[in-house]
Amino acid sequence: MPDIVDRPRQGHTSRYYWEREHSPGEKFIPYFWQEAVSQIMIMFLFLAVVGGLALLWPASLGERANALVTPANTKPEWYYLSLFQLLKIVPEKIGLIVPAVLVVLLILLPFIDRSPVRNPLKKPVTTTVALVVIVATIVLTIWGAVS
Repeated sequence: MPDIVDRPRQGHTSRYYWEREHSPGEKFIPYFWQEAVSQIMIMFLFLAVVGGLALLWPASLGERANALVTPANTKPEWYYLSLFQLLKIVPEKIGLIVPAVLVVLLILLPFIDRSPVRNPLKKPVTTTVALVVIVATIVLTIWGAVS
């Protein structure tokens, strides 16, 4: 919850429990801290039980994978197909650097092109760069799906 909304609720809850459960001479212990400590204790108890079960009965993971041997006909999910295809058609270092440069370029484009005009037709450089990146991603994705 936003802080501006939650502060009055905390104060009300704290005051409500103080007036309801304590006599005038008792030491004031805010309700929030009692609740927070109990929730943290429950969380640690849960973690201890799950951790103990994991130590007593570890999951069998099967045989270790060999990173140097890729099974035949493996393809990534559709949203990684463009990067997968890029890695297949260019050298490895270029295939790792180009996507990072394109992401940084797309992030920096609004700061590079400081024109107050918002019409994409009047911003040819920005529009061209963005369209080239989008079209290349779509083409590489389709190419990776059919190959």
